[in-house]
Amino acid sequence: MKRSIKNVAVLGSGVMGSRIACHFAGIGVQVLLLDIQPRSEEHT
Repeated sequence: MKRSIKNVAVLGSGVMGSRIACHFAGIGVQVLLLDIQPRSEEHT
């Protein structure tokens, strides 16, 4: 039974995460790239 991946989610948009996302996008897979929101200085 062959399964094809159509959508992926990548957690972390640093060097490695963005490269993985680019790879999947380049082969035609829909990508959702997620990362944490940096804390603002006023909340510290």
